[in-house]
Amino acid sequence: MDEVDAVGSTSLYLGMDLGWSTGATGLAMVNEEGRLVASGRVQSDGEIADWIAAQPGHVVVAAVDAPLIVPNETGQRVPERLIGQAFGGFGASAHTLNRIRFPGGDTRALRLAQRFGWAVDPRTPPGGDTAVCIEVYPHPAIISLFRLGYRLDYKKGNDQRRVPGFQLFVQHLESVPELNVLSSPRWALLKDTLSAPRPGDLNRVEDELDAIVCAHLAWLWHHRPDALRIYGDAEDGYIVTPPPTGRRPQRPGARGGGANVSAQDLFERLVVGRPTGYSAGVNEQLWKAAVRSAFVDCALPVSCRVQVDLDFVLAPEQHGRTEPDLDNLIKATIDALDGVLGARAGTGLRVEADDARVDRITASKRHSGAGEQPGARITVAGH
Repeated sequence: MDEVDAVGSTSLYLGMDLGWSTGATGLAMVNEEGRLVASGRVQSDGEIADWIAAQPGHVVVAAVDAPLIVPNETGQRVPERLIGQAFGGFGASAHTLNRIRFPGGDTRALRLAQRFGWAVDPRTPPGGDTAVCIEVYPHPAIISLFRLGYRLDYKKGNDQRRVPGFQLFVQHLESVPELNVLSSPRWALLKDTLSAPRPGDLNRVEDELDAIVCAHLAWLWHHRPDALRIYGDAEDGYIVTPPPTGRRPQRPGARGGGANVSAQDLFERLVVGRPTGYSAGVNEQLWKAAVRSAFVDCALPVSCRVQVDLDFVLAPEQHGRTEPDLDNLIKATIDALDGVLGARAGTGLRVEADDARVDRITASKRHSGAGEQPGARITVAGH
């Protein structure tokens, strides 16, 4: 799986789906014409260096899917907030990063950039004497490049659920004329692996496919910079990706149990607050207010059926006797979706959502990690 093929040119454009601290990294290289000439998967920083050195040319732009500049001590970086605003409705918000997770802002991507002498300021002119390394994020890039209404589901779940997302991903990459992936012997091997994946194969292929997207973004950064947008800057941290398109095609049906849903009938929001269950008094009302505020001006057609996906992140102190039951969290949160679903009649002063047409709910809960804010990611879709 981890062998590479390479056909070189002088100027090369590198994509890295980098393990954030250590571990597996997908790598891909495209040439001056934008064609995929090499891809693979390695582990250590030394192996990354050896792989790059084996390519017959020099790197002009490196695009890395990993945190590069992390200046904030706590909370979110500016680019996470901006990406969430632009792509949250497409299911492609970014992870919260800060120096609690990366003390002193010491990131693996930054160390590699320093090792290779790459500039990390996106204002550095590409094609000059110094190569430039930019931070990218494949999920929103895929959405914009292929004009999708929702992210591709190829990262989470069991292998059977992930395969359809991988198949769509492969089809989209094959549609990019500059990449010309079909000319790469490596590409045939990746497709064969996807046709009958063994345990662990999908994770290995995922790293490599994401790296190919990153390499294409590196090439665009040099050849078509107007196709990309910088979310943030070198001081606050940044992510480079194509901006959202105005078009909203049908969302893939795999997430909705087979139904195609218009992106206009889907709302995903990240709610920050302390998740609180039903019948919890003032704390419940505060949580409901946070949910309602996040879904202002969101409403589904009255004729559609509805599915709700809830991923709760509990506060650190919500342990033991203070940890809310998942069923109570679901009840309180869905009741607060009255703006999306409409209000149930006959409940007196207590405002509750009319949830009779909700026919599918998925829910999970976990405790927040270091520097992560409690809250919930809530997706409401009509079908």
